[in-house]
Parts: sequence; C-alpha cells; structure tokens
Amino acid sequence: MKSIYLTLGLMVVLAGCRPDKIEGPELQDIFGEFDVIETLSADRDTVDFSLGQKVRFNGELTIRTDWTISIIGMTSGAKKEITGRDRSIADDVAVWDGTITFAPLFEAENCMTMMTFASYPDTLWGDTIYIESVRPEANIDVLISDFETAGGWGSFAEAPATNQLATTPYFVQDPSSATPSFIQVVAPEGSGHWRMTYLNQSSVFICGTSISAANSSQTPAGTYFNVGTTNSQHVYLNMLVHGFGDGNTRLSIGLQEDDNLDGTYDRFTEGTYNREIVVDWLGWKVVSIRLDEFNLSTVAGFGNIDGTGVQNIDRIASIEYLLLAREGTTGFVGYGLDYCNFTRYTPWAP
Repeated sequence: MKSIYLTLGLMVVLAGCRPDKIEGPELQDIFGEFDVIETLSADRDTVDFSLGQKVRFNGELTIRTDWTISIIGMTSGAKKEITGRDRSIADDVAVWDGTITFAPLFEAENCMTMMTFASYPDTLWGDTIYIESVRPEANIDVLISDFETAGGWGSFAEAPATNQLATTPYFVQDPSSATPSFIQVVAPEGSGHWRMTYLNQSSVFICGTSISAANSSQTPAGTYFNVGTTNSQHVYLNMLVHGFGDGNTRLSIGLQEDDNLDGTYDRFTEGTYNREIVVDWLGWKVVSIRLDEFNLSTVAGFGNIDGTGVQNIDRIASIEYLLLAREGTTGFVGYGLDYCNFTRYTPWAP
C-alpha cells in the first residue's frame, strides 16, 4: 500500500515539473522541408493611403524561416520591405501603411510585390497593388538640415576625401564591380544632400561634418535642439542615408552636449553620445535611432567626460556625422546624407 502512495506521489511531482511549453525552435522548423503551402497575396489590389487604408499580406509556409516582402513602385522606384519569420502570414503579421524603407517616396502608381527568403533561393511573386493616393506627408518635430542651402554646417577631413554639398546628380564607381560600372546618386528630397566618399584610404577615420543647433534649420532657432522633452526614450533621430553596398562604410553620429550651459561644446569636459551604423545597403534608406540607444564616447578628449553624469538631450548643441571605414579596408567607402530630423514618440515614417 505504501508503494502505491509513493508511486502516486512521484507522478504528481513529475506532473508538476512538466514545462508549460517547449522552449526553443520546434522540430518541424529544424528538420522539416521548406515548401510553400499558400503563395503570397494581398487583401486588396487598390489602396488609398490618404484615408488610412492599409494592405495586409497573406501566405503560408511549411516551416519558420526568415523572409522579406518587398513592395516596389513601378514608376517611382520607391521600396518598402517587411521582414518576419512566421509560418503563417495572416492578420497583422505583414501590413503596409504606405511608408517607405528606401527612398524616393511612392506615387500614385502600380507596385509589384515579391517575397524572398534568407536561406532559400525561391522568390514568390505576389499581386500588383495600385496606389490611388499616397499617405500624408510625415510629421517631424525638429528639422536639423535638408541640405538645400549652401551653409549651416562645418566639414573637416584627415584624408583627401570628397566631403561636400551635392546639388546635382553625380556618379560614383560601383564598389562591388571590377569593371567600369557607375551608380547615379540623386537627392531623395529636394535638390541637395551631403555626401562623403573616399577611395583607397588607409585610416579608419576619413572625414566628417558638424551641424550646430544655432545654424540648423530648426524653427525657432536656438542654442540647443528643441526636442521638447528630457526623456531620451521619447525622441528619435532620423535621416535618409545613401549606401553604396560596399559593406566597409561606417556612419558614426555624435550628439554633443553643452553640459554647463555656457553656449559652447567643449570636447574635453563635456559629453558626446555616439552611435555607429554599418552602411551595407544600396540606395537611400530611412534610418531612425532612439536617443537612449546612444552611448557616451569612450575616446579621451572627444566627449568621454560627461559634465552632468547623465545624458541631457535638452542640451544637444551640435550633431556630428563622421565617415569611418572598417578596419583594414583599402577600397571605397562613402555615404549620402539627407533630411536629418528629430521626431517625438515615434520614428519618422515618410
């Protein structure tokens, strides 16, 4: 009789130790064969983004795998990318609200849709979608610069780099091509943008530009950028960045604070909060970074001492954009920069 109680007690203990759910990937995703059960489709073939309408995509796969849905304007060349890893693409898994990932902006036009996979060569072609009307212009809270005028920033270089305002289309050698093959760069917004490029450099640092709050395009003007809050989790720095697909380019951004409020930034005694981005794409891409994702500089004499001991986003006196190269790079590096701005609460969504 005692053995029966012991057996029952052991069963209760084992049942209590059983996990509620299996951790990690399911066996089907590890060992299952990739196949398409339901191909890519959209829930509408015409959309009016000015009315708040959205496009929802559907599809079904046999396993979970990384996928990308691309929507490409057939007239404008604008591109939106939606990424995911779901087996079943339904409901709100993949939704397009008219925003872009790569500039320019969409027009009233037909758009092609396709789905590709990181681990498989397959391409699923989806429905054509017609945009009746585009979404309203995206709101920004502070315009840093749209690079339409000839002033408002300073530039510097430690190498014979191209570091200048570009107001007309220009061509650069395609860094991925060994034969003469050129990429045309046109401003994604307005007629001007800032470009930094260099070929066959031997150092990590190439060149940079700095935009002070006093000389920026913000309205009203002031000594500091008027982001409207002291909470770094509520503010995004946004910009359009043109990449050349080289994979060696690094964009480093520094938020330079006037910690003692004397009207100037001192790199020896006041903080710079940095964030570095690997620019490994081709074309103009929307980049948004929340300000709490910036970290205090670790380089002595370049903003590594914070005068207040905390990040003060209401004391940003200037913003520095640097062109860096991956260590050991001997080829092309470069990027274009346009329409730099701050938004509150949500990233900029043009």
